[in-house]
Amino acid sequence: MKKNILRIACTTLLCSQFGMGCSSAPIKLPVPFDEQQARAQLVNGSNQLSGTILYEPDHGRVLAYPDTFVSCAGREVMLLPYTDFAREWALQYYGKPVTDMAYRLSHRGRSVTVVGQDAFFAASRKTECDDKGNFSFKNVADGEYLLLAKVKWLGKDEEAYNFGFAPEDIDEEEGSIVKRVSLSGRERQVLTGPWP
Repeated sequence: MKKNILRIACTTLLCSQFGMGCSSAPIKLPVPFDEQQARAQLVNGSNQLSGTILYEPDHGRVLAYPDTFVSCAGREVMLLPYTDFAREWALQYYGKPVTDMAYRLSHRGRSVTVVGQDAFFAASRKTECDDKGNFSFKNVADGEYLLLAKVKWLGKDEEAYNFGFAPEDIDEEEGSIVKRVSLSGRERQVLTGPWP
């Protein structure tokens, strides 16, 4: 609770003084979203993409925060055709070209909204991670994609931390990770990390 109040106060201060962490006007990308192009890649194919996004500390598979849990359990995963719009959207949202993988914490930095974003997300395949962080997309067409997963970073072992501290003091962050993938020729690709 204390952390949430402090976060809101800091965000308000940054917003009013420096324009950081604030909502901004929707960004118009240099290329428009081509829904027909994206949906053409969403036809059934012969590939399969699956994986697991649920890692614990000391397993060597969490890059950015090695002492944290990273989980997509119960959260949405999207498979988005990698079009020119997808490339430019990822550059704006994650702040760098996504040649392999990137991540973003929801409550840090400015809010990013892109013109055409809703249609871009709608032209995708969607699933949800199970409670073990597993996801799967079957019958995927050949092509390049962005795998976009909503995740939670948990800074401590929740059960151990609840034993000694107040639950509201657990360091949790919501956000997303994105990974660029390529599928072809009846491929069965399994993603196991490392994740940010």
